[in-house]
Amino acid sequence: MTRQDTRHISQHLSTCTLSVWLLRLCGKGEGMMIVWGVTLLLGGSAFALLQPWPLKLVVDTVLGSHEVPVAMADLMMWVSQFVPPVLADEKTLLLLILCTGILLIQLFMGGLTVLSTYILVAIGLRMVFRLRCRLFHHLQRLSLAFHDTTTVGDSLYRVTWDTYCVQALFNSGLIPALIASFTLLGIAGIMLFVDWVLTLVALAIGIPLLLLIRKLDRPMRDRSLRAAERDSDISTRVQETLSSIRAVQAFGREAEESQRFGRHADASLHATLRLTVLQSGSQAIVGVLLAAGTAAVVGIGAWRVLQGVLTVGDIVLLVSYLAMLYKPLETLAYTAATIQNAAASAGRVLSILDRTPEVRDNANAVPLASKTSGPIIFDHVSFAYDKEKHVLKDVCLEIPAGQTVALVGHSGAGKTTLVNLVMRFYDPTDGHLRLNNNRLQSLTLESLRKNMALVLQEPVLFCSSIRENIAYGRPEATNDEIEEAARAAGAHDFIQSLASGYDTQIGERGVALSGGQRQRLSIARAFLKDAPILILDEPTSALDSTTERQVLDALRRLMNNRTTLIIAHRLSTVRDADQIVVLDNGRIVEQGTHQDLVKLEGQYARLYCTQVGDQPSSLREVRT
Repeated sequence: MTRQDTRHISQHLSTCTLSVWLLRLCGKGEGMMIVWGVTLLLGGSAFALLQPWPLKLVVDTVLGSHEVPVAMADLMMWVSQFVPPVLADEKTLLLLILCTGILLIQLFMGGLTVLSTYILVAIGLRMVFRLRCRLFHHLQRLSLAFHDTTTVGDSLYRVTWDTYCVQALFNSGLIPALIASFTLLGIAGIMLFVDWVLTLVALAIGIPLLLLIRKLDRPMRDRSLRAAERDSDISTRVQETLSSIRAVQAFGREAEESQRFGRHADASLHATLRLTVLQSGSQAIVGVLLAAGTAAVVGIGAWRVLQGVLTVGDIVLLVSYLAMLYKPLETLAYTAATIQNAAASAGRVLSILDRTPEVRDNANAVPLASKTSGPIIFDHVSFAYDKEKHVLKDVCLEIPAGQTVALVGHSGAGKTTLVNLVMRFYDPTDGHLRLNNNRLQSLTLESLRKNMALVLQEPVLFCSSIRENIAYGRPEATNDEIEEAARAAGAHDFIQSLASGYDTQIGERGVALSGGQRQRLSIARAFLKDAPILILDEPTSALDSTTERQVLDALRRLMNNRTTLIIAHRLSTVRDADQIVVLDNGRIVEQGTHQDLVKLEGQYARLYCTQVGDQPSSLREVRT
C-alpha cells in the first residue's frame, strides 16, 4: 500500500463519510451504553444551564429592589423553619439559599460529568480495541505481495497509533459536538426568552464560523495525513535499526543511523509544526470572531439597560450565558479540527482494510484431505512479481508423493519463488499447480497449509518459551508430544541443560540460543506438526560443518516418508535426493538424480565440481 493510495482514499472520501464508516465499524453493540453515557452528560449540561440564575437573583433581588419570585418565596418559607433566627432575615436567607444552590449545581454537574466521562471513554477504548484487532487480523491475511512493498514500521504505526482515530472521533469529536449542540440550543432558547435582539446578535458569528470550518477541512486533513506519515517514517527507522542492531554495531554505523533518524525526526517536526500553525491560526480567527460577538452583545446590552429595556440582572444573566454560548461554538470549531485529524488516520486504516488479499479462498474452495502428500504438479507455470520481469517461465514439473526433490541453481534462479507457489504465498501468473489432482486455487488455504511444514534457513522463533515455540504449529499438543518431537530433532538434551528447561524464555528471534539450537527447535516444530509435505529452504547453509551434520541427521529423520522440497546451495547435502531440479533464469534446465546430472557434465556438474574442487578423478568416481 503506497502513500499515494492512502492519500487517494483519504481525499476521495469526505470527512463525514470516513467518520460514519469508522463509527459503524467499531460501535456495534455499544448502543445502550452510548445512550446512558450521553444521557448522563446531557444531565450535567442541563445543570450547567442553571449556573447563571443564582447570580441574576443576587444582583436583582438581594442587592437590588426586585421582588422575590413566587417559587423562591415558597422555598424560603420552608427553609426558614430549619435555620436560626439570625439568618431568618429575608435577604440573608435568600442569599444563603442562592449560595447553596451554586454549590449544589456544581456538585450535581461534576458527579454526572465524571460518571458519563467514565462510560464514554470506556466505549471509545473498546472501539480502539475492536479496530486494532480487526486491522491486525486483516494484516495477517494480506498476501506477501502487500508485505513485500510495505515496511513493518508503517504497519506497526497504523495498528498502534492510527487506530486511536476512532476514540478521537468519538470522545473528542462526536460527543463534544453533540453536547455542544444541545448546550447551544438550550442557551439560545433561554437567551431568546430574555432578549431576542441580543440573541440574534450573539448567534450571527456562527455564519463566518461555519464558513471557516468548511474552508479548513481539506487543508487540515492533508496536513494531518502528512504528519502521520512522517511519524510512521520514524517508527520504520527505529524498527529497522533496532532489528539489525548487530549489523549496525558491527559496521560502526551508529552515527550514520542517528543522522538518518535525525532527518526523519526533523521531517516529522516540520510536518507537525505546519499542522500546528494551521490549527493555531484557525483558533486565533475563532477567538477574534468570538471577541467581536462579545463586544457587540456587551455594547448593545448596555445600551438597552440605559434605555430601561433590560435590568442590570438581565445583562449579567445574558453576559453569563453569552460566555456559555460561545464555549460550545468554540468547541464545535475545535471539534472540527479533531475530526479532520481523526479522518486522516481513519483514511490510513481504511486503506489497509479496503485492501483485498491477492491470494484468498475461492467462493467454491473445498478442504484438502488431511495427510495428503502429493503428487505436486507444475503445469506450464509462469510467475512475475511485476508485469515486466518473469521469475519463473513455463515450468513443468511433477513431484511424486513421498519423494525428495532438491532445487538448485544460482541465486535468483527462481528456487524460492517455486516453493512460495507450492505454499500458495503467491498464485501463478500463468499455468496452475495441482496437489493430488486438485488445483491449489480450488482448495482452502487453511487445509492446504495444514498439510505442509516449513524449515527456513533463518529459523523463525518467537519471544516466548521453548515449549510454545515447538508447539506453534500444534498448540493443542501435549507435553509428552512436544518432548518427543524435541528428541527426534536432537534438541531434548540441550533444552534439559537450560535452567528452566522447556519453559525457558528464549528472547526475540531466539537470540539466547546458538544457530544450531535454533534450527533444531525449528525442526522439532516440523516434527510435531507431522505434515505430509515438507519444505526445507536452505536449512543448513548458515551452520558450521559439525553442526550441519547434526542438523542433517535430524532432517533425514524428518524427511522420512514425506514429500520433501529442499532448496540447497551446498550440493553435498542433496546427493541422495530422488530428483535434483536445476533452475536457471526461471527455467528448468536439468533434471535427474545426482549421478545422472554429473554424467551430463552440464550446469549441475560444474556447480558440483566448483564446490568439491576441480578434481577429475573424483568426478570419475562419482560417475561410476
